[in-house]
Amino acid sequence: MADDYIELYLEWTRGANQDVVRRWLEQHNFSSTKMKSGLLLLGTRTAVENAFSVSLDDVEPPVELPVPTELKGHVASITFPKPRSYHT
Repeated sequence: MADDYIELYLEWTRGANQDVVRRWLEQHNFSSTKMKSGLLLLGTRTAVENAFSVSLDDVEPPVELPVPTELKGHVASITFPKPRSYHT
């Protein structure tokens, strides 16, 4: 897997403090876009591996990433989805 930008989906827990999560994401070099039930995250492979303490070597999406301790009360899940195909 190259060091291209990776999209992740973050799903909120009920009553999440979204400001805490957004600050954490910014500190870990992610950009985010608001979605109905969470955020669409964008970051490099390096940012993903460092922030979530995982290796993306030999990973085939979809994969659910571990929710960091600092975000556990605010985030239900963080998923690295299977890329969409634009060809049929």
